[in-house]
Amino acid sequence: MYLVKNRKIQPFIALKLSNAVNSAEKWHFCKDRPNIYVDLRLSGEKRLPLLLFLIVSSTLFINAQQNNIWYLGRQAGLDFNLTGSQTVPVALQNSAMITDEGCSTISDATGSLLFYTNGVTVYNKAHSIMVNGDALAGHPSACQSGLIVQQPGSDNLFYIFTTDGIEGNFTKGYNYSIVDMNMQGGNGEVIVKNQLLWQSCTERVTAVRHSNGVDVWLITNDNNSNIFRSWLITCSGLQPTAVVSTAGIILNYSVLTNTGYMKVSPDGKQLCQTHFPLEEVIGGVSNFIQLFDFDNTTGQISNGKSVTTPNSLYIGCEYSPDSRFLYITRPGARKIDQIEAKLTTVAAIEASVVSIPTVGNPFGIQLGPDEKIYVFKQSLTVGVINSPNVKAPNVSFNETQISTAPHTAYLSSPSFINDVAYDASNTFNYSLVGTCNGEVQFNSFTSMPGTITWDWDFGDGTTSALQNPVHTFVPDDKLYNVTLTMTSSLSCARIRRSRFVKPGGIFGAADYEFVIRCDSNYVRFTNTSKELLENNVQFVWDFGDGITSTDLNPIHTFSTPGKYDVKLSTVSVGTCSGKEITKEVDIEQFEISASPTVATILIGETVFLSAAGPVADYKWSPSRWLVDSASKNVVATPLQDIVYKVTATDSEGCSAEDSVIIKVIQYNDIYIPTAFTPNNDGRNDQLKPYFPGTILLKDFSIFNRWGNRIFTTSQRGFGWDGKVNGEFQPAGVYVWSFQAFDEKTQKSVIRKGVVTLIR
Repeated sequence: MYLVKNRKIQPFIALKLSNAVNSAEKWHFCKDRPNIYVDLRLSGEKRLPLLLFLIVSSTLFINAQQNNIWYLGRQAGLDFNLTGSQTVPVALQNSAMITDEGCSTISDATGSLLFYTNGVTVYNKAHSIMVNGDALAGHPSACQSGLIVQQPGSDNLFYIFTTDGIEGNFTKGYNYSIVDMNMQGGNGEVIVKNQLLWQSCTERVTAVRHSNGVDVWLITNDNNSNIFRSWLITCSGLQPTAVVSTAGIILNYSVLTNTGYMKVSPDGKQLCQTHFPLEEVIGGVSNFIQLFDFDNTTGQISNGKSVTTPNSLYIGCEYSPDSRFLYITRPGARKIDQIEAKLTTVAAIEASVVSIPTVGNPFGIQLGPDEKIYVFKQSLTVGVINSPNVKAPNVSFNETQISTAPHTAYLSSPSFINDVAYDASNTFNYSLVGTCNGEVQFNSFTSMPGTITWDWDFGDGTTSALQNPVHTFVPDDKLYNVTLTMTSSLSCARIRRSRFVKPGGIFGAADYEFVIRCDSNYVRFTNTSKELLENNVQFVWDFGDGITSTDLNPIHTFSTPGKYDVKLSTVSVGTCSGKEITKEVDIEQFEISASPTVATILIGETVFLSAAGPVADYKWSPSRWLVDSASKNVVATPLQDIVYKVTATDSEGCSAEDSVIIKVIQYNDIYIPTAFTPNNDGRNDQLKPYFPGTILLKDFSIFNRWGNRIFTTSQRGFGWDGKVNGEFQPAGVYVWSFQAFDEKTQKSVIRKGVVTLIR
């Protein structure tokens, strides 16, 4: 249904509406806005998308700081706006939105919030539901359920593109709605709602800047196919005809291949497409991602490459700011893979894989306006790849760099147009010059035609109209938000770009800690240079024995006992970058090592703890949840996060210790899967309940279709394997019941439901 509010439509904008009745044409004159016309033309049987176009041209901003605020997941948020000396981003606590996966946020040219959405509900800057902003056609469990794109050349019109999810059987397709920020006193209103763009959809949708730096390509992906559609958005609005490309593998062998992500590299030249099957192999096809060449002038997609890594199960993907590296999340393996996506052959790309281990299960991943990459998971922290343009593993990844407590990103990842941090055709770069006195050389370039006007704001109260100015910042030890506005005599929009600049070079002190295994030559070093780690700095270690390392937190074995001067220093880029610290490390001999160093388990699961070392007495502490605390190897079943320390003492009285960290994933509520596959492949082979540590299980039972109880347990962690008396049970629907007592609320808990057994 078309929604048009003639009395409040932005002046100088006409709306063209089409529907299936006849080919008659009628222009409706809006009485209270003499410059507005609504085309009620009806043509054929095919409904065309609504087209907005400008009757007169205007020069309005493209980009600037529109991606400086993120809202995602379970009321989590991040603010990238630079305020004083505060480290960015900072966590936000004011979100009204809850989403499982897809979401998008848009700010104005100064970085102030305009609105945000999960593809179903639109929230305004006051965190209230925007007028007419409910019941959009997206699905909050779609990976990329909503994507906001500002109409080029307009300061008040914004498209919200939505896609249905697998849970909705993709029936709603790709749709778009339009927000007018001039409505409702600047709080905005959805003036056009749920217009069908294309019926066939996946959970994937993305946007990329046109090579002209102004227009935008919206990219969609047909269901169960290898067909892509590139829809152009110009200063005249969304164009009704897409550029159709057929490339790559036809993804029709599992419904799950219609889930996943699409991202375009910041240079606008490559498209990444992911999907995540239920198992490693479905239909005889190993899991893979696809990489395509993208022409951001014509919108054509071509030259599909299938990149396969064993046991990968890739989900999220994101490019480094320089477009060289692609980062892909592997939640099942608790890893992030870095590949060199622009290499010419598939074999070379696959050979370039470097895995970055994680403690949690990384899911969503997104490039930020500070040119760092943010990694999201079901936890109260956000991970940051601080140096994404560097070859892994030296990317300065900090998995818990930002706390979003008490909120979580869940499985969410915000969607933005791909120039969130960088547009290769329309941007500026800078280099430090002089003698570390804050002097910076700026260089800018644009693909816009015509005569260009350059307007620099250096973030310190000064400006310049030169294309490539040299500017001296005072003081030079601050972080400045530098903005360049480019205006063309032949373009309908101005392009505005912002970057954080450190004119005095990197700041912060180098520091580290180390642990020596008693009476041994094994030392574990931990880089604690917090400010340097958060500012994309590379490091080099000199262990004082002729050996060096560029690992962030190296483990080094000294060949002989003795005292060594170990130096940690930054990799200098110019004379303003040098930071270093030297400490004495005294090596003796005696070593034990506990494993795993860090383990993450679901509540109720057990973990095997072991200590490697010489003959000695071993003691684990605390003894809580341990089967035996006085053995070298023990079994733990913790119900909460805990650190176990093992201490070894030999006959000569020399002692050494190590520790393991056990992270226990709790459940906010009782969760029982709706399906399982007991096929003995190691995945989803049992049906069992998951519940918080405060809940004591009394009975969990399974019943067949005739009401017969075929399984029961009262022990946490035990489940049904799909058998009765050793016999496989047929596929179908079974009923479960759950009875427990909540120690926190002092109340009984009773739940019932159904589960599908899949063979």
